[in-house]
Amino acid sequence: MAQVTVRKVDDSVVAKAKEEAERKGVSMNTVLREAIGRGLGLTEEVKTNGLEKFAGVMPFESKQEEREWEESMRGFDEIDENLWK
Repeated sequence: MAQVTVRKVDDSVVAKAKEEAERKGVSMNTVLREAIGRGLGLTEEVKTNGLEKFAGVMPFESKQEEREWEESMRGFDEIDENLWK
């Protein structure tokens, strides 16, 4: 596999790649390689209906979304004994 240096990349592109890398928990290099592959039509972008995150397959889009989900799920793992009487 070859190494390539890309010069004069717009700051907004770098910032977006960093955000995406953090969101996905991967390196910025991985994000950029995937983006180049998709842009050149070498890799197929996975089509989704957006429901994967509710099935635990897709990562959350932000830490805030993850916190909100965890908060909404609080208490679901507890059994209310009165409901079983």
